[in-house]
Amino acid sequence: MSNNKFKLSSIIEHNKIATSVWFGLVAIALIIAVKGDAYNNFIIFKQSYFHLKNNTNLYLEYINEYKDHYYYSPSFAILVAPFSYMPPFIGALVWGFFDAGILYYAIRQLPIKDKYQNFILLLSANEMMNAASNLQSNGIMAATIILSFVFLLRQKEVLSTGMILLGFFIKLYSITGLAFFFFSKHKKKFIFYFMLWAILMISLPLLVIHPDELVQCYKDWSAALSLKSNFDITMPMHQNMVDITLQGMVKRVFNLPHLVKWYFIIPALIVFAGQYLYKAYFSHPIYRLYILCSVLLFIIVFNTGTESPTYIIGVPAICLWYVLQEKTKWNNLLFIVSIFFSSFSYSDLFTPWLRTHIMIPYALKVVGCFIIWVTIAFQIYTKQFLKLRLDRLSIR
Repeated sequence: MSNNKFKLSSIIEHNKIATSVWFGLVAIALIIAVKGDAYNNFIIFKQSYFHLKNNTNLYLEYINEYKDHYYYSPSFAILVAPFSYMPPFIGALVWGFFDAGILYYAIRQLPIKDKYQNFILLLSANEMMNAASNLQSNGIMAATIILSFVFLLRQKEVLSTGMILLGFFIKLYSITGLAFFFFSKHKKKFIFYFMLWAILMISLPLLVIHPDELVQCYKDWSAALSLKSNFDITMPMHQNMVDITLQGMVKRVFNLPHLVKWYFIIPALIVFAGQYLYKAYFSHPIYRLYILCSVLLFIIVFNTGTESPTYIIGVPAICLWYVLQEKTKWNNLLFIVSIFFSSFSYSDLFTPWLRTHIMIPYALKVVGCFIIWVTIAFQIYTKQFLKLRLDRLSIR
C-alpha cells in the first residue's frame, strides 16, 4: 500500500505539471479579468502608443479612455505597439500570457535542475495568478532581472545589458540588475553594450516622433514620476495600496505617516553592499544565486512603489533560496512562514475580516520577503552558503 501513496515530492519531477499549473492559473485570472472588463491597466498601455504617435502628452489624465495615469517611459509606448492594434479583450489576453510566459522562460533558464525549477513555478503560480489579474508588467520586470543575471553568467553581455535597460525603461528599479556587473568577465564589454543599449532605448520613440518632441516626452515623464511619488506619500495610509514594504508596514503598524524612507533604504544599502566584501566567492555558483535572490527581494522590501502584484518579483526568490537549502526544520519553518505571508496573506486562506482589517491595512505581506532577505544576508556574512551542496545546480 505504501507504494501507492501519493507523494507530494513526486509532482516536481514532471515539467508538464508545473507548466500546466502556471499557465492554467494565469488563464483563469485573465479570463475573469477580460469577462469583467477589468483590464484598465492594459488599456493604459494600449493607448500610450497612439498618444505618443499623435504627439499628445502621455501623462495627462484621459478620463474618456481609462482610469489612472500612464507612468511608464516614452520608449515603453513603442514596445507595446504590437498590442495596441489588437482588439482590447484579445490584446489583454495576449499581453497577460506574454507577461507570464517571459517569466516562465526566465525561471527555466536558471542554473538549477528542472525539478527545482518546477518547484519554483508551482509555488509561485498563485502569485503569478494575482499579477496576471492585474494586467501590469510585473512578470516582465522579474524576467528582465533574472535574465540579465543568467545571460551574464553565460558571458552574453549584450543580452544581459539589454535586459537591464529594457526593464529600466519599463520601471526604473530594474537598474538593480547592475548589481551583477561584478560577475562579468568582460567588464569593458559590459559597459560598452550598456551605453549602447541606453542610447537605443532613449531614442526608440524617434520611430514615430521628432527629436524636439522626444525631449519634451522625457520632461513630461520626469514630472509625472515626481507627482506620483508625492501623491503616494500624502495619500492616507489606510487607502494606500502602494508601499507594501518594510517602511510601509512600520508606518501603518506604529501610525507614523511621515516616516522617512531613507531610514530604511540607507541601512539596507549598507547591508546589501557588505555582501560584496567576499570577492573571493564571486565565482561561487550559490553565492551568485544568493545575490540574485537578494536583489529581487530588495526591490520588494524597500521600493516604496511596491504593490501586491509586484510580489511576483519576490516570491520566486524565496522559492529559489529554499531549493538551495538543506531541509532542516528551521529552514522549512522559515520557508513556510515566508511563502505564507508573501503569497497567501491576501488570499482567501484568511477570513475576510482578518484579511481586510489586519493583513492588508498593515502591509503584512512584506514580512516573508523581509525574513528571507535578512536570512540571505546573514548566511553570506557567516559564509553558511559554502556548506550547501552543489548537486541542485545545473550548468546550461
